[in-house]
Amino acid sequence: MQRLGHWLAVAVAVVIIAGCTIGVAAQDSLSGTKVTVALRSLSETDYIVSRLAEFEKQTGIDVTVVTYAEQQLREKEVQDLSTGAGQFDVVAIDSVFIPEFAQAGWLVPLAPYLDPEYDLADIPDSVHGLFSWNDVLYAAPVYAEITQLMYRKDLFEKEGIAVPTIFEELEEAAAHFTRPPNLYGLAMRGLRGNGMNVYTWATWFRAFGGEFLDEQSRPIFNNAAGVKATEEYARLLQEYGPPGVAGYSWDNVQTAFTSGRVAMIIDANNFYTRIEDPDKSAIAGNIGYAVVPAGPEGSFPGNYALGFAISSVGARSDVEKKAAAAFISWATSAQMQMDSLEAGIVSQTRTSVLESPEFARSLHPEWIASTVESWEITNPNHRPLFPGWRSMGDAIGIAVQQVIAGERPAQEALNEAVKTTEDLFKRTGDYGKPRPYEF
Repeated sequence: MQRLGHWLAVAVAVVIIAGCTIGVAAQDSLSGTKVTVALRSLSETDYIVSRLAEFEKQTGIDVTVVTYAEQQLREKEVQDLSTGAGQFDVVAIDSVFIPEFAQAGWLVPLAPYLDPEYDLADIPDSVHGLFSWNDVLYAAPVYAEITQLMYRKDLFEKEGIAVPTIFEELEEAAAHFTRPPNLYGLAMRGLRGNGMNVYTWATWFRAFGGEFLDEQSRPIFNNAAGVKATEEYARLLQEYGPPGVAGYSWDNVQTAFTSGRVAMIIDANNFYTRIEDPDKSAIAGNIGYAVVPAGPEGSFPGNYALGFAISSVGARSDVEKKAAAAFISWATSAQMQMDSLEAGIVSQTRTSVLESPEFARSLHPEWIASTVESWEITNPNHRPLFPGWRSMGDAIGIAVQQVIAGERPAQEALNEAVKTTEDLFKRTGDYGKPRPYEF
């Protein structure tokens, strides 16, 4: 797996720390500018919106926020950008869509417009990579998550079971705790989707040495590694998962865990606030956290992030771009992330916050340690970042769910997903071209 140090070099060299303030010159030159932001409601974005009045008073910039449901956000942004309507100056964008939007010319390179005191070096390389395309940074992180192993520490300690570090140990623990109908060993996502079951399945795929495309962008995920990963992922859920797990989304996984029905889950680390809330979780205070277990090729945590980017369609003038960047600089600054910690938000991405005494005092030490280690070893292209990912990932997700449900064997299901992807790439002209990402 390639290291990711080059991402910082391509971003920009900057000075040490940014607070929540914008320079006086910026305030004077941008006062009276209007910025419209498209986003979806998350704890992180809700917190930013709650403090907008401070930013507007400080800069004189008038900010309008338009909030959409998660599934609507992309649809509305694509409509606005592709038609040239230009309603939005800033768009909240999933990291997996950065290549598609950037290739279409819809996004403005971000680094040249950031506040001079914005500390890009304070953000981990792997997070920068999620928001870059062709070595250009297009967005700053609002929210980021990494997958972890979360387990019933009370059960593991009571029964003397070691925390799994490799796939074989994971299965042994899952088998030990599978006692239907009241307790099952393991739950993960089964529901189809490039951001649903593929999100956690890819940990197995990468750990067995899987690669999605060859060097000429020909899909090869139906090879021996892909079949093995899919068979193993499906078998674990079939044998040790709760009934109906083939249709599980992230919220089903979370509910199965907080209700005490499963001993282990692998999913996003941002589950923390809900699974540790005694008002919402029957197992709060009895949870352990670890890096996802390793397969033959190592441990491969999944990643996902949401960022703010400047729309080239909405922010047409230089002043509009600077105003949009001023908002992004403020909203994603180190001080805002530190302040959000006090509000109970745990998706911070800045190293200065993750390593702060305040962070250490606020959260479970195992959660912190596994989060930091996971971000160090993850790769932005865990799920490859390129314009065709969404369609390819959805085709894979259909295959994976079919195998979990016992509807088709892995080889047959993946063969069809490869054929679907080949047909798509031939229509778009991507088939046979150099692979557009590195892993």
